[in-house]
Amino acid sequence: LLTLGKIMNSIKIITCSAVAGLLLASVPSLAQVSADGMGKIVPVELYACKFQEGKSNADLDKVIERWNEFSDDSDMDNYAAWLLTPFFYTSEQDFDILWLGAFRDGNAMGAGLQNWISNGQELAGAFATVVECAAHGAYSSAMYKAPSGGNAPESGFITLMDCKLNEGHRYADVKAAELKWADYLAKSGSKAAYYHWMPMFGGGDADFDYKVVFAYPDFEEVGSDVEKFANGGGRDASREIFGNIDECDDARVYVTRNIRSGKIRD
Repeated sequence: LLTLGKIMNSIKIITCSAVAGLLLASVPSLAQVSADGMGKIVPVELYACKFQEGKSNADLDKVIERWNEFSDDSDMDNYAAWLLTPFFYTSEQDFDILWLGAFRDGNAMGAGLQNWISNGQELAGAFATVVECAAHGAYSSAMYKAPSGGNAPESGFITLMDCKLNEGHRYADVKAAELKWADYLAKSGSKAAYYHWMPMFGGGDADFDYKVVFAYPDFEEVGSDVEKFANGGGRDASREIFGNIDECDDARVYVTRNIRSGKIRD
């Protein structure tokens, strides 16, 4: 990427959340990885929102408290959520916060969204008095590297990059390279978890093939990876592994705050 986007893209040329568990999951990391070296694919949703005039995080927290009570009453233990606040960004990102939600699987997504449509509209109105959300998208999240220790921190940082396949390459090429890169990261001592998000709903004419998401428990670990990649051999390793398979833009970096824990990955 090299602006954190491209010290893991240029360093990956790479990057990287899934919080998600971003998916940062909440169980031992070995249990999260399947036979092919990857974690189970889970659905995630992303809202991009701006505060209504005169409203702030304090107002949003009051509605979130009501939403968590609604979720408890609905036995919604298969959904986790985080608020993302921009840290490194440009003026093109015309929102104040992102809401990131992760479902355990497609069935949990279907049941959760139907319950929200059927029973959550009063709460939806309460949210609308605090934030205006101009975008709502859904993605399928594939985990290439589990969080260190297997547990998602209540706070941390994630980076998001948009990537496109170069002509002549398929996603199978990326998958093979990412699995090699995950092994390299683990051997280098990186604490990052990382994921690919494939567009599913709400994208319209999105100019990318997938998002690369890296998740970190703190900025010290971000800096540690930057140093490994820039001056510790990571740049050469990434070029050897990825070649010219894809191209990614600069990473946006967000501060994450967990607002609901749920069992997302086994």
